[in-house]
Amino acid sequence: GGGSPWVPVSPVGGGVAVNIGDMLSRWSDGRLFSNLHRVRLPLPSECDPPRPRYSIAFFMQADKQAIITSEGSVPITAGDYILGRIKSNFAA
Repeated sequence: GGGSPWVPVSPVGGGVAVNIGDMLSRWSDGRLFSNLHRVRLPLPSECDPPRPRYSIAFFMQADKQAIITSEGSVPITAGDYILGRIKSNFAA
């Protein structure tokens, strides 16, 4: 595709990376950015001596009845928002 290239991000000792999801990005009017991301194991040349890398996925959503409101978007319930995102992943 014609998308942007992947950008390497150097680890920060003792740091924690947090990826913001689409719902929080909408709720914040885009002030918090939801980016496409992936994690890979370090190459042997990047990690000598080899050491463990930990990655924990944790997903959290608002209650489905919660109303997501922001200045730039029409209010929507969290449940309808998630349903729309799921449908968009499987649209023809």
